[in-house]
Amino acid sequence: MGPIRVLIVDDSVVIRKILTEELSVDSAIVVAGSASSGQIALAKIAQLNPDIVTLDIEMPGMTGLQTLTQIRRSYPNLPVIMFSTLTERGASATLEALSLGASDYATKPSNAGSLAGARIAVRQDLIHKIKSLTSRAAEVMDWRKPSTMICRQPQAPIEVVAIGTSTGGPNALAEVLPQLPADFSVPVLVVQHMPPLFTRLLAERLNAHSRVTIREAEGGEIHSSRTGLARPW
Repeated sequence: MGPIRVLIVDDSVVIRKILTEELSVDSAIVVAGSASSGQIALAKIAQLNPDIVTLDIEMPGMTGLQTLTQIRRSYPNLPVIMFSTLTERGASATLEALSLGASDYATKPSNAGSLAGARIAVRQDLIHKIKSLTSRAAEVMDWRKPSTMICRQPQAPIEVVAIGTSTGGPNALAEVLPQLPADFSVPVLVVQHMPPLFTRLLAERLNAHSRVTIREAEGGEIHSSRTGLARPW
């Protein structure tokens, strides 16, 4: 089985260079190519047949969201990791990308001039997500498919529901939480590894499409089923 083939799409030559150098250090990954625009990326996908694409959100011409839409039309099963900035605009666009079918996201350092920070971010976050999302992990259970788990009757009343999510978590939450009824009687706690700005916007987005109230947890919230207080998020 060969290495994971990655196509890097970013209008910044510095970011393309950093990603290429850092990803190439891992023997399980090979950079199949790079593209400076969405138009070039779409052409290179057909030529290079990558296993996964890293896609910058903010690009001139065809934006990352527009490029993602085209990728999903032609390559619905190709994993795409969005590369975004730690800003309100970047966070909002990232969540929009996830709703459009992006597989996951990674964030650029808040200090755009920090090359060391960018390299650390790639090593600590992006490489792990690339390996998790590629077809090499085909054995991973698709949470949408019915499982054969045996659910046992709890021996005591349930006081809280806890949900822990990782790669693909925002999309899974967007499917699960809107299915909860408005009179769901216990608080729901969600743990999702995202920067604080991202979690606030994710909570707002989920709240807009759910029957229960969802908000970012602040600590110290008190739940009462009688008054229907918002579920800590």
